[in-house]
Amino acid sequence: MACCDFAAQMAKQTDVMLLDGGMGHQLRALGVEISGPVGTMRRFLGVAMANLEQPQLVVDAHLAYIDAGADVVTTNSYACVPRCLQHSPDVGSGPIDLDTIIRRAGELAKEACAQRLGRKVKVAGCLPPLAESYRADRVGAFDENLANYRRIAAAIMPTSDLLLCETMSTVDEARAACTAALETGLPVWVAWTLDENKPVLRSGESIEAAVAAVMKIPGAAGAVKALLFNCTSPEIVREAMPALRAAAPA
Repeated sequence: MACCDFAAQMAKQTDVMLLDGGMGHQLRALGVEISGPVGTMRRFLGVAMANLEQPQLVVDAHLAYIDAGADVVTTNSYACVPRCLQHSPDVGSGPIDLDTIIRRAGELAKEACAQRLGRKVKVAGCLPPLAESYRADRVGAFDENLANYRRIAAAIMPTSDLLLCETMSTVDEARAACTAALETGLPVWVAWTLDENKPVLRSGESIEAAVAAVMKIPGAAGAVKALLFNCTSPEIVREAMPALRAAAPA
């Protein structure tokens, strides 16, 4: 992890800041049904629907991470994207509303934090991949992505302390997510996922290009507070860290 001032301030007392783990894995352990091939939109549907159908399990998942020492919990909205909800059955009088399910994810994260007020845990609002994870070839056009990320950011920002653009596979995917996140005025973190054989993005683009594209967005210099890697093997992260540290703003 390479951190700028916001993350450093949060961690200054212990020099270590812990983020939570995957909500999908935790929810599955708590009993949420997850099916379908790894990384597919269908596999994520049960995780998204838990916000509406099993909200207490979502709170319990957040609490499990908080009680394990997490300083930041991420909203259970990684799966709350249009392509995932296309697989959902209609509920009540019609299809599930994307904004409603995203807002509910934020409310549940806040509820969990409120049960552990002494910990002062932060909520990271999730801006996830809009298609299958780790698939750079499935990333959509910039303008379409930007419109979708603006919608997600608007729905999640009222309950968030910061916005996390996570598991970004390409330069332009991160640029679209970060652009929308910056427009909210909240602190922004950006996390890329890397190729499993060499220290480049899943798209093959360089870490230097990824950082440069994000930092060129208007307002990024003051609001992008952390540059990260996630969903990548520790070996590749270790190999990639020098490039991220060199490319990150001082």
